[in-house]
Amino acid sequence: MSAKNPYQTSQNTLESPRQVEYRLFSSVTRALMDVRPIMDSPHPGDVAKVAYAIGWNREVWNHLMPEVLDEANKLTKDVKVSLINICIFVNRHTDKITQGQSRDVDALIQINRNIMDGLK
Repeated sequence: MSAKNPYQTSQNTLESPRQVEYRLFSSVTRALMDVRPIMDSPHPGDVAKVAYAIGWNREVWNHLMPEVLDEANKLTKDVKVSLINICIFVNRHTDKITQGQSRDVDALIQINRNIMDGLK
């Protein structure tokens, strides 16, 4: 199916790229906040929710990196380096969570909130 979703098309034309990025970070951050109380739950459904939320967050950051590294991107070198370092941290911290070495999603939530503040 290659039909375009008319709602999505109109939504995309009404939002700036910054607004789209803000909405994405808002959604993934909400998912992380929702799993915070179930981080230690052994219930398979809860484990799946946690895995989905932290995996989605990692995916967002990993998809952001090619855009940051693109030569056409007009961000300053310092901002690009900072974003790359954040991506590395997000990946390492996510690995710790998936390997059972950490149950703390607060750092990921705070990073996303900081990015959202910058997008306002």
